[in-house]
Amino acid sequence: MKPVSRTPSATNLEPEPGYYALVAAGEPFRLLFPLGAALGIFGVLLWPLFVWNVMPFYPGQIHARIMIEGFLTSFVIGFLGTALPRLLDAPRLTIFETLGFAAALVGITWLHFRSETLWGDMVFFILMAALVVTLGGRFAMRRDTPPPSFVLAALGICCALFGSGVLVVSQVAPSTLPAWAIATARLLLFQGFLLLPIMGIGAFLLPRFFDLPSRQSFPESHALPPGWKPRALFALVCGLAVIASFLLEADGQVRWGMALRAGAVVVFFVREIPFHSTGRGGGTLTLGLRLALFSIPAGYALMAVWPERGPSFLHVVFITGFSLLTFIVASRVVLGHSGQSQRFTEPLLSVRLLAALFFMAMLTRVSADWMPSIRMVHYAYAAVGWIAGVIIWAVAILPGVRKADA
Repeated sequence: MKPVSRTPSATNLEPEPGYYALVAAGEPFRLLFPLGAALGIFGVLLWPLFVWNVMPFYPGQIHARIMIEGFLTSFVIGFLGTALPRLLDAPRLTIFETLGFAAALVGITWLHFRSETLWGDMVFFILMAALVVTLGGRFAMRRDTPPPSFVLAALGICCALFGSGVLVVSQVAPSTLPAWAIATARLLLFQGFLLLPIMGIGAFLLPRFFDLPSRQSFPESHALPPGWKPRALFALVCGLAVIASFLLEADGQVRWGMALRAGAVVVFFVREIPFHSTGRGGGTLTLGLRLALFSIPAGYALMAVWPERGPSFLHVVFITGFSLLTFIVASRVVLGHSGQSQRFTEPLLSVRLLAALFFMAMLTRVSADWMPSIRMVHYAYAAVGWIAGVIIWAVAILPGVRKADA
């Protein structure tokens, strides 16, 4: 009896695409997520370098701008640049667009590190304008309608454009703008640019973490499907309430501004992401997501109660809110695009350590302002904890950006 000849199938003979090919295929997250993690580590590392006398200048504004315009912007562009063309059924980003965004993000970070704040803000403004042109072009070529909550993502990008533009003008001609306009611009750039896309993207993506049906899903249609407009209007009203809260804060009514912001976030999350009614299961990603979703309104509520401690409590929003949520969502994106979807509900040690270290970093940073004699040392310890969490996450999760989803 002759042995049966087994010829490998054509699919088995095809080599897996390389890293460059994966990025070039229109998945910018594969480049921008690792870049964002590196920029975040660099921005936070400035604190221990200053405290331990390695770096001579105080990193306050430099750190803030690197974290907003470099670290978090990398993840915003990486996610929107990957997801939105797919949702619109439009052409994906080209490799040149992705590399251009990456180069701009590195340049912005370097300019701010060199204390070239004006040039850093100008390049960031140009970057945001380029993002609008890039995604706007895909919208014009769309064959499907984006989720209605994505009006908040668009509103957040408008906050970035307006905020950075006003700050550029304030540096070029300081006497031309009133103080309230500059204060509003800072709030729009440093908070609105992040909070509004988190709300908008979160309403579409985060229910999946809790096995909930998404209220943002509609049948494929070039025209606006029935029910789309009311959802978009609700999201827009919540977004405008957030912007109104910035105007109140800039006008000196800090307590009312923070209360309105916390209320708008809670109302939106409770309606669109009712995670409070889903029990405690779901795995590590869901656990980390609960902490992040709780931290954002909790931080604003604390600032409404103790406005004099606002700079301290703001780190509840930024560390265990914006930062942790960013890495949780990035984990799901990387796992889902590398053939590891089965790990969504598994206990992920690296993400648990990330959440624990971020929580300790938040407590250390917030408590530092109550202990003036050791404040700067606590700043350094909080930074080291945050960096340790990101490194553990990067080692465990980021290798997935090099793997194709079979």
